[in-house]
Amino acid sequence: MKINVFTITGKTESPWDLDLKVLGKLNPALLSQALRVYESNSHQGTSAVKTRGEVNGSTKKIYRQKGTGNARHGAKYAPVFVGGGIAHGPKSIRPDNLKLSKAMRRRSLASAILVKLNEESVTGLVNVKAATGKTSSAVALLSAVANHPKNKVLVVTKNAQPLLFRMVRSLQGVTIKRSALVNAYDLIAHDRIVTTKSAYDALVERTIAVTSKRGSND
Repeated sequence: MKINVFTITGKTESPWDLDLKVLGKLNPALLSQALRVYESNSHQGTSAVKTRGEVNGSTKKIYRQKGTGNARHGAKYAPVFVGGGIAHGPKSIRPDNLKLSKAMRRRSLASAILVKLNEESVTGLVNVKAATGKTSSAVALLSAVANHPKNKVLVVTKNAQPLLFRMVRSLQGVTIKRSALVNAYDLIAHDRIVTTKSAYDALVERTIAVTSKRGSND
């Protein structure tokens, strides 16, 4: 499969011919499970409110039971009053983090790469060392190669690229990550992927490790 390639200045380069066989077969069920795990673990689970029994204050009956014409109430901290407790609100009960095995993480990453390649949402980037660090240059580049700001863009590099980071750090909807830190959720959560060749090769290498190991045991 061939994907379009651009320089850091937006000029067209020769396309890359990628071998998709090394990624194996697309596994939608595993990918869906992985996304659910990543989303669940991203929640802090610290939201909490007080019920009427947890609100501190006087428990004196607010007015007499009969003869006022009002509904019967015993305390001003009932959920129907301003400043009272909250009925059925969130509580800070944090469940244990869901987990994926190492093999599942890598295979789900391979499926995510395949999804993005099949969608033709992956673009190659070369000559990264020529980055100027100017945001205006990043605006022009990503607008041309990834239709930003309409699309959310993930920029992937193999090593830290300070000038490239400086170019995109203030752009809304743009994330830059090293390939070692990218997971399946990162790929699916963005509309377009802009990657260097070394970063793409590093991603694929992470997925092949399981395949080759499994093959040797069969």
